Amino acid sequence: MPLVTLTVRKPKDAAFKHKVLDAVHTCLVATGVPAADLFQRVLELDADDFRFDPGYPDAATARSEDFVLIEILWSVGKETGWENWAFAGGRILHA
Repeated sequence: MPLVTLTVRKPKDAAFKHKVLDAVHTCLVATGVPAADLFQRVLELDADDFRFDPGYPDAATARSEDFVLIEILWSVGKETGWENWAFAGGRILHA
């Protein structure tokens, strides 16, 4: 049971949130997660409560106010290795 959490800055309309959640779920299903295994939440925060660097690390284009932080809790008890972290443009920095 993967748990998906999106963190976004306020305000975001329902269509924006559904589009991102649907895209993430489509990717999870493509990896073998059952389509009915749907556990998702959205955290909408004020700008003061959700800060991010618009250009880190040397992003080709700056992140906008529509930046979405996607967290997937895949399984309890497993640690994520550096090879599974990616930043702007999908670059892996720590492999």
